[in-house]
This record gives sequence, C-alpha cells and structure tokens, in this order.
Amino acid sequence: MELFEEVEVEAYVYPTEDIEKVKKAMLNLIPDLEFEAFEKEEYTVLTGKTRSRKALSRLYELFRGQAILDTARSFLEEGYFGEEIIIRVNKQAAYAGVVNFNEESPLGPITIIIRSKDPKKLMKWLAPRTRDGVPIE
Repeated sequence: MELFEEVEVEAYVYPTEDIEKVKKAMLNLIPDLEFEAFEKEEYTVLTGKTRSRKALSRLYELFRGQAILDTARSFLEEGYFGEEIIIRVNKQAAYAGVVNFNEESPLGPITIIIRSKDPKKLMKWLAPRTRDGVPIE
C-alpha cells in the first residue's frame, strides 16, 4: 500500500514576489510538482500537485537533518483531518531549503496538503516519535 495518494502545495504570490522563487521554495520541500496559477485581484494562487512516490522524500530528509522530528510530528498531528494532513510552513525558510513551522510572515505560508488512506502510518514514517532525538517507532 502506498503511504499517500497525492500531495498538494499552495501559496499566495503577491505582486512584490517572484513567482519562480515561490515555485523554487515549494520544490525545495516537495519535488516533482506540476504547477497551476490562478489570478486573483490582489495576488496569484500558485498550486502544485504530485503523485510521485518520492514526493515526501525531501520532507523526510529535512525533518531528520534539522533534528525536528518531534516538532514535525506535533504539527502533522495537529493538521490531521480524516484522510488529509495539512501543515503550513514559512515561505522564506522553504526558499532557503529548510522547514520552519512558524508561518507568521507578511507574505503568508506555504500550505502542504497530504492525502492518505492511512495518515497515522504516514505520520509514523515521516516523523516518528523519538526518545532523546532517536526514533522509537
């Protein structure tokens, strides 16, 4: 069984921002996205979707490399609704190639929506519980 069916990423792109830089920020977290942009009055809604099996590999690596498994787990659990997990991350940090769950920014967050038939199994793989920083699940 696959851990997830689809990953969707969304961000608002304001006139002061470069849409290519926002795409790069999104791709730094989730590879293989196919993008669509929708013009609104004051901003553009940029969405990317993927069903690639390696879509969550970068988040997996970042959570471990940044030693934020426990923090990531708590945000995944907080954003867990039925067959979706929704997390929001800082756009500027994502552009720099890191995950920061502090979404407070005048430019708004990047929203990541993971659709899964078994979200608990997905969370256990992506951000397992730890003891002294070592995964225990």
